[in-house]
Amino acid sequence: MSEIQLLKAQLHQVSNDARTAAGGLAGFKTKFTQSSAHVQALIAGTATGTDRDISALLDAAGKALDHAVQALEVASSGCRTYADQI
Repeated sequence: MSEIQLLKAQLHQVSNDARTAAGGLAGFKTKFTQSSAHVQALIAGTATGTDRDISALLDAAGKALDHAVQALEVASSGCRTYADQI
């Protein structure tokens, strides 16, 4: 197998792995969002500001998951496109 063929195969593998990881994270994000919403509902209105801190942490984590899914999808697409062009 030539080096170009090996490169293409590796790029396709990275693309598939990134797409699989994105799908797994998206599934986790759904569960995480549900759990976070439940926690936020349970702690809402506590006498301290801790509820706001926890809500902010959970919201930030949810946004980070969204960004990670998007980044993996972009990486998957980019690797696939590059592999198909060489």
